[in-house]
Amino acid sequence: MYKKSLALLLGAALTISIFSGCMNKNKEAESNDGYRVNSAILEESSGEGAIVESSTEDFTDNNKEEEKFSEDAQANADITAGESENVNSNSNSNSHISTGITSHESEIFLEENVKNPVITVENGITYVDGILIANKTYPLPANYDPGDLLPEVYEAFYKLQAGARSDGLSIYISSGYRDYNLQSSLYERYCARDGQEAADRYSARPGHSEHQSGLGLDVNEISDRFIGTPEAIWLSEHSHEYGFIIRYPKGKEDITGYKYEPWHLRYLGEELAKDVYESGLCLEEYLGIDSEYKD
Repeated sequence: MYKKSLALLLGAALTISIFSGCMNKNKEAESNDGYRVNSAILEESSGEGAIVESSTEDFTDNNKEEEKFSEDAQANADITAGESENVNSNSNSNSHISTGITSHESEIFLEENVKNPVITVENGITYVDGILIANKTYPLPANYDPGDLLPEVYEAFYKLQAGARSDGLSIYISSGYRDYNLQSSLYERYCARDGQEAADRYSARPGHSEHQSGLGLDVNEISDRFIGTPEAIWLSEHSHEYGFIIRYPKGKEDITGYKYEPWHLRYLGEELAKDVYESGLCLEEYLGIDSEYKD
């Protein structure tokens, strides 16, 4: 009887010891997890945040997770690169991808809104239905010189910039106002480098540039590398909300006279920009005008 009681007591003590050890391990694990979570701090830089681990301990599981994350990131990068190639290869068939407007819908809009624009010229400046126009058909006089982007353009752009920043993107002006002489110098340089025919696809002749109007500007990287970036996509979807349009949209080169430039914005005011955006048309189509040099 004595031996049986002693065995029961020893068994109970062993069970309590094992249970206590498990509880301590669980508490230790909870403590470690809590430390990792509490050690994460948010650092802000130019409105963008990044999670930074301040813990100095090495956790084997964390290292494995980091290695797995690195492999997944590389795989995702490869997938993204493949998707980018597919997007580029299909770009010609998706000329309205930025607005969600199909070519057929744009044609219907044109048929239902046949334009008979009122064109006036004041002091050498052309207005179409009251809208200042500077394109290959309608030049600005050499002495037209507002000196800078117009105040309302700056005001609207700063709102656009803040909107993009709230979405974690950085959009900035790379090229704003240019006077007649500066545009002339740039155009001559491009002609000397690439020939006039090529230069005419991406650079305006002096007097024909929207930059001289004080209403046009270029943002971020002024090159084809900007195409398809998060900022370019954001602009295509949101610039009209702030009064801007993508002035030279994809698939409209034969109408605007210029290659696709997602970095070039034209200020129209919120109401008109919204109308042009929703039409799926470029500005020439919307107003019912052309853009061609006489010679």
